[in-house]
Amino acid sequence: MIKFFDSYEVETLKKLITSKEQYLQKTTGNTYQIIQRELLFLKNCLLPIVQNNTSVIHSEIVKYVIRAFDKALEFRCNGIFIYIPINENYTERPLIGIANSRSGLEFGELGAMQLFAEIINEDGNEAKVQPINLPLDELL
Repeated sequence: MIKFFDSYEVETLKKLITSKEQYLQKTTGNTYQIIQRELLFLKNCLLPIVQNNTSVIHSEIVKYVIRAFDKALEFRCNGIFIYIPINENYTERPLIGIANSRSGLEFGELGAMQLFAEIINEDGNEAKVQPINLPLDELL
């Protein structure tokens, strides 16, 4: 099994975010809003920068996604569907996460999009792939 490790800086920042999330559940009023703002900043602004600058794997993924995004723009695409293998050594039911920034929009809203995929495993071991939607918009 392949193990991926974050840098010390990323791990420390993730622990800080986790502790602030736990504290957020216990607070109310103005303090809640302040902590929530801090969490949004840490998760959406600071963590990606730290990951990009300290983790080779994260940096390579960012480069790959940017190349795919640029190519999609070149072909005038309205969206992009990217598969990035994380661990190819599986035996049972591999999970493939689906990241969809529009999954929270209600049916009928402008830009609402649900993704459903039929994933066909062609590596010969006939393991049935299970797609799952990733909950990325926890605080938004």
